[in-house]
Amino acid sequence: MGGASIKKAERYRDFFDLQLRFAEAIAERTSMPIAEAVLLYTNFHRRFGLGDVTPGGPRPPWREYAQELSRLGTHGQRAEWTQAFYAQAPEEGPPFPDQVFGCFDFHADGESKVVRLHFYNRDPLGPLSNARATERQRELARLFACIRERFLHVTQVEGRSWLYGTEAYRRLFPETYVGSRVAMENDRRFQGMARWGQFLDRHGNVKPALKEAFLHNVDRLDPGRLWEAFPLQSFRVSAPIDCFYRCYGIRD
Repeated sequence: MGGASIKKAERYRDFFDLQLRFAEAIAERTSMPIAEAVLLYTNFHRRFGLGDVTPGGPRPPWREYAQELSRLGTHGQRAEWTQAFYAQAPEEGPPFPDQVFGCFDFHADGESKVVRLHFYNRDPLGPLSNARATERQRELARLFACIRERFLHVTQVEGRSWLYGTEAYRRLFPETYVGSRVAMENDRRFQGMARWGQFLDRHGNVKPALKEAFLHNVDRLDPGRLWEAFPLQSFRVSAPIDCFYRCYGIRD
């Protein structure tokens, strides 16, 4: 393994470790095969550069990872295999490169009337700092201008993230949108960053206090209430797209 691969593998070691322990606890308490638990309840498929898991199942490279994972008997062995596989995997990229605007991107197509917002830390100066709030709003203005131009049929905006629990993030959006927030309970989506993102600081390091709280909760995991393991709640939000056009001054 070369120097670049080693550095890449180390980047998310603690982050992967948290997720793997969560999947192992689920597998232990439900008798689910470990490879299935890791697929359904971690962010690994995306982090391995394989994108979202589609209805057709995981991408072919996942099989190599899953087969070896199933053979291994300890957490340490599974963690090392995960690091090794990640080191040689392609870099994770945005699924829709032409729909990226700074720290934001969106998912829209020619059929659904719903556009979904996503946020990623792409600003080394601090993506949600006071000093960068105006830049984030400029990015959102460009994003919604693009939607207005390319996806006229869209009528609704949706989001899912732990970030909607923070004032620094909510202030970027129309009040109607963030005021609609509802806690994500009875939800079995654990493959994205809507929940997992809370553990990383702006440098990509795992936050020690949240790590400690999460591992404490995992030790007492209730398979019927998995969301309770996460220290910070995640939320669903939704609002008509017209309120975004008004908020960001986008006109015909």
